[in-house]
Amino acid sequence: MNKQEEKYIDSFEPDFDPDQLLLIDADIMYHRSAYSVERTFDFGGKEPKRFTDDAEVIALFTNLLRGVCKNLATTRFILCWTLKKNYRTKVDSSYKANRVNIRRPTCSDEAKEFLMRTYPSIAVDGLEADDLMGLNSGSSTIIVSDDKDLLTIAGLHYQPRKPARGVFGVTHKEADYLLYTQILIGDRADGYTGIPGVGPKKAEKILEAGGVNWRTILKAYEDYGLHNEDALITARLARILRPGEYDWTENKPILWSPE
Repeated sequence: MNKQEEKYIDSFEPDFDPDQLLLIDADIMYHRSAYSVERTFDFGGKEPKRFTDDAEVIALFTNLLRGVCKNLATTRFILCWTLKKNYRTKVDSSYKANRVNIRRPTCSDEAKEFLMRTYPSIAVDGLEADDLMGLNSGSSTIIVSDDKDLLTIAGLHYQPRKPARGVFGVTHKEADYLLYTQILIGDRADGYTGIPGVGPKKAEKILEAGGVNWRTILKAYEDYGLHNEDALITARLARILRPGEYDWTENKPILWSPE
């Protein structure tokens, strides 16, 4: 978390039941495990050869998982996984297109499938792990992830790479502020830009001047020569699904629309 985010987070000290359900970002834990045990061999070719022992990936993943449960004094958890399809590509085909050539872990699919079978897991076609954590979040859960995007979900949070911080709370107001900031500045890691030239400081000034509301977003987009539709598309890409924003009968997300 950067200083800009910390400014709007942690406005209260949360009380939490140590037996609350952990919603764990399994994607990050899995990739961290896979890359950590990967070995590289250089035989003089154009590209080095990489090898990963599936058993080592599984063992490290298990240790990381045990560490989280030990730190939070609970054994109640659900691993949230991302499958290949993503509904956001229908909102904008360029979503995460910049990641097509990113190198993936060299371990086999069997390692991931083993973990999904072994531990309580949830994966829904078309949804990201982020969405599953957001949809299932509530007063009896703790979101466990190092992904800053999850801070746009109100509730209790824990970041495994910052264990000393412990469990901290994000209010609805804070979550909305960070979401609207992201709509203004975009997320280059996920392939959408928001308003070109607007960074965290400009976004802060825009929201302070106009308030954290959709009218402020539309005015900012218009001021920079963009359209209302551009703002709506960016909002739908940035918004992690919150409780109630999925139609489980039709098996499709309920896309966010401004009130």
